[in-house]
Amino acid sequence: MKRIGLLSLLLVAPVIAQELPGDAQYALFMGDNGVIVLKLDIQISGKSPRGSYESYVDSLMKSLDKNQDGVVTVEEAKGKYLTARDAQQAQLIPQSESVPADSSPDISPADGKISRQEFLAYFKRIGLQPFLMQFQPNPNQGQAGNRQARQPAANTAEVPLFARLDTNGDGKLSAAELTGALRTLRKLDLDDDETISLAELNPINNQFAVQQQQQQNGVRTPSTSPFLGTGSDESLQKQIRRLIDKYDSIDPVKSGVDGAKVRNQKLSRQELGLSVAEFSRFDGDGDGQLDFDELRQFLTSPDPTITIVINVDSTEPLAAKSVRDELQEKLKTTPDGSANINLGTTQLSVIRGASYDVGTAETFLKPQFMAADTDANGYLEKSEAERAFLYGATFETLDTDKNGKVFLDEVIAYFQVRFDAARSRTVLSINEQGRTLFEILDTDRDRRLSFRELQAAADKLSLWDKDGDGMLSESEVPLQYRLTISRGTLPALGGNFLIDAGMVQAGTPAERTSGPLWFRKMDKNRDGEVSHREFLGETATFEQLDRNHDDFIDLTEAVTATGSVE
Repeated sequence: MKRIGLLSLLLVAPVIAQELPGDAQYALFMGDNGVIVLKLDIQISGKSPRGSYESYVDSLMKSLDKNQDGVVTVEEAKGKYLTARDAQQAQLIPQSESVPADSSPDISPADGKISRQEFLAYFKRIGLQPFLMQFQPNPNQGQAGNRQARQPAANTAEVPLFARLDTNGDGKLSAAELTGALRTLRKLDLDDDETISLAELNPINNQFAVQQQQQQNGVRTPSTSPFLGTGSDESLQKQIRRLIDKYDSIDPVKSGVDGAKVRNQKLSRQELGLSVAEFSRFDGDGDGQLDFDELRQFLTSPDPTITIVINVDSTEPLAAKSVRDELQEKLKTTPDGSANINLGTTQLSVIRGASYDVGTAETFLKPQFMAADTDANGYLEKSEAERAFLYGATFETLDTDKNGKVFLDEVIAYFQVRFDAARSRTVLSINEQGRTLFEILDTDRDRRLSFRELQAAADKLSLWDKDGDGMLSESEVPLQYRLTISRGTLPALGGNFLIDAGMVQAGTPAERTSGPLWFRKMDKNRDGEVSHREFLGETATFEQLDRNHDDFIDLTEAVTATGSVE
């Protein structure tokens, strides 16, 4: 899977988790016909997100207890755990003034010792929680409530792509036309880089210039997330308010209130789209309306509409089941293992992110350090460090002993604390892919279609074919949200690349800065993967490195193979 750019990452604000009873993770989608409650049953290395997170805290305490007396003192822990300032600089929690940067875990009681519970409470206070929900709007769409703005514009990339694939010109795409997308578009790959960019799809119309002009004119504005629930950055009160604003109606059929002239700030069963059984559990006073307090209970422990079982470390397809028969019929699994819920004009696709055990931060850092050490003396001088990509860290920060030299062990120690904290968490990343065929197939949003992305086109036909004619018209392409479950990553360290904003939007390859040197040099088209064609070694070596056997070597596979290829 290709990695998203640092630009995209910056559009996604880290968020603070909202705890729910037990270890359930919920994402509530506010659809046009009511709320869809997704219960995410997540397993990581045989543990729940909370179990995985608490294992990290246990490992941290063990590493801090240098004299192995079973007690971690403030002195032992000094400078060796993640502070609020550290977490903010590493983009693991939001920039906030509400948490003192120098706050200490040792407060209950303040006895010079830090217990397991104190560490858990401290990380909760600074916003470092087991589960995280991130929403990334589609930059080419208008506000969530503006339906007209969310329709494909006349100058979008959809026009040339759909027309290019519609080889018989009947205004629809057949399974054969989608399956033949690779063959049809291959001749457009003028630079022979195994991707089809916007410029290659439509060389006459400068789409990037059109998008820039739209942005200047205020056409492009971020969407509001239609998702609520566990891991949201919003307070529970704000989530309740958004729920009321979305569904509260003066329609007597929906609201259950005759003659109403104003919204009653409550929600009926019909407005929420719940069954009688689902609604009655929260309607404590039996008045047929959920008030603010009852909605609080609803959001805190909702009944799942759809349950999805996700083993992050497995390659097996996701398992999904709905309590509603009409939704169960709309649940489909595609060959990529994702669970897809078709809601008519909207589709939710839940996928598993790449999650190989990449070990330690050293796996990523050592190749970069060796490349920066131009005189090969085993350390970085300030001039060498300033020319290197240090993932946002300064020379002064890394030079912990202040001797004017930065050694590899100093770099590793600095990043390992942050790397472990990031990897301990489970992340739900929600991407609004858009409504056009190009936007949906361009899963990594680099404004180019790779041959891998085109291979997935035919698998989507059965998901979108509303009239059952075995063909796909433009009007049948839904607005798609892609929900990816994965381990957390440290920005720019094994999770993202530094990519120029203009290059991403124009579909132009940008310089990659992560991964072993051999991997970056072989990745000629800079799509974050090495294909069979790009690989310069033996076929047997490629197959050994391609651990998931998808005919591509991605960054995670490359870094886990240190020493395999020089």
